[in-house]
Amino acid sequence: MTNVAKAIRPVADTATVEDLVTRAKRGLVRIPAFQRPLNWEAKQVIDLFDSIYKGYPIGSLLLQKSDATAEKIKIGPLTIDAPNTHEALWVVDGQQRLTALTAGLARSIPVPVKWLSEDPFVVYFDVLTKQFEEPPKNGVVPDTWVPVAQLLDNSGLNEWVFNWEHGQNADLRGIVFDAGTRIRTYSMPLYIVDTKDERVLQDIFYRTNTAGKPLQWKDVHDALFGKPGESPSTLKELADDLSQLGMGRPSENQLLSCLMAYQGLDVTLNISEHYRKNPDVLRDAVQHALPTLRNVLSFFRREAEIPHLRLLPRAEPLVVLTRFFRHFPEPNARTLQLLVRWAWRAFLGKALFNEHTLLRHGVTAIDGLNAEENVQALLELVPASLPVELYFKLPNRFDARAAASRMAALGLTSLRPLQFDNQQPVEVANLLEQQDVSAFRVIIPSSAPSPWIHSPANRMLLPGQGSMRQELIRQSYPAQEAVFASHGIDAESIQALKEGDVAKFLERRQMVLEQAVLRMGARLAGWGRSDRPSIHHLLTQVSAL
Repeated sequence: MTNVAKAIRPVADTATVEDLVTRAKRGLVRIPAFQRPLNWEAKQVIDLFDSIYKGYPIGSLLLQKSDATAEKIKIGPLTIDAPNTHEALWVVDGQQRLTALTAGLARSIPVPVKWLSEDPFVVYFDVLTKQFEEPPKNGVVPDTWVPVAQLLDNSGLNEWVFNWEHGQNADLRGIVFDAGTRIRTYSMPLYIVDTKDERVLQDIFYRTNTAGKPLQWKDVHDALFGKPGESPSTLKELADDLSQLGMGRPSENQLLSCLMAYQGLDVTLNISEHYRKNPDVLRDAVQHALPTLRNVLSFFRREAEIPHLRLLPRAEPLVVLTRFFRHFPEPNARTLQLLVRWAWRAFLGKALFNEHTLLRHGVTAIDGLNAEENVQALLELVPASLPVELYFKLPNRFDARAAASRMAALGLTSLRPLQFDNQQPVEVANLLEQQDVSAFRVIIPSSAPSPWIHSPANRMLLPGQGSMRQELIRQSYPAQEAVFASHGIDAESIQALKEGDVAKFLERRQMVLEQAVLRMGARLAGWGRSDRPSIHHLLTQVSAL
């Protein structure tokens, strides 16, 4: 009995997505006959790729090592000539995930451009929004969408990007290569059972998939973080508490990363990896981190001029600063100024560093010993100047989730928008709380011909409903000149709008918004300025010599 138990005991291992898909494409991974039929739809496939891209856990695979004969096998729509082998890995649990990855990444190129219900494994990566998408039903694929099948082979991806329409854009090129790296190198936990007895495998499979009541995330989450009788003790309660600040409700995924940083953990790893090493790794962190997170959000609103989380371009500074404010809840004025510079350089200089590197090294740079020295260490991780070719350019499509659109919205807020009826400031945070994405009102209906019709140049932050064109035309100019200017609309722009010259109006506003972002960035990022610590810190250092 001892020998049998030892023979069927699963061995824990890991493999990258690239390695698993390559093995499956070579026929070295097989699916037993007793597996259930494929039933995933496109949304589940897209969610899988999105989870991998964001580094979320997607569960482990249970595999059996055994013999396999030469045969033609099917993995989704793929047909593979599988060889005879004594080292095949038979999928006991994880068929849907492995099929989605293999059929999505290892399929032949070009991939279908039109949505097909029978093939949910065609996936594109939108470089502008960093979202995964199914093929459009009209078959017209945007030129910024990259087939995920291009991401599996790094050398092939290099060649594809060289010929891509946007291949000369360093920002977009970097996003594509980063997406490929994230997907290829994502590490999946494996449990491998070395037995030839299919009854044993069948038993494990059915126990894994049908025995008992499946755990829900709430149960797992509360077991990890919850503490009865104290609030907040869960991520949901923490998000609810922070939403009372009027800056929006942080996502629970963002807060989980913040808590990991608060504890000094590597936030680029899955929480499951930390939890396996220490089940108490985040115990009580929710409650203890609450005052720190309040400080962080207040910093973004008061110092960094981010009035609402809807306008936060990137989450990395939020995560890293959670660690900083844990150790230094009341930084001096000079340190606050340098933290603002660091955050804005991270927002605008993304093309010059890797976000995973910023997260990992940002957290480890904060040793809690000296605030001014720690902020200097953070500044070394981001560029001190920005090349002209990386200056902000307005995106050609507005997406409230995308960093570039949020930067454009921050350019609008920097103009201090006013209301037309009473010339009072627009309370941007309140507006976003009340209207969410509808707060970004369209100026000109999308049927009008202009390459900028779908861009942030055609949006305003103003209370109300519907498009703004007629409302703007009815306003008196120059009597309302100050209000128009507060929305990035000058005399030339309003005249073009009244004359029906949509193209001129949007081109003019596009230029005004880009300049607003550049001015805001130059002021808050402090490009090229001295980043020296406070005079007091320098004098203390000199006296210590």
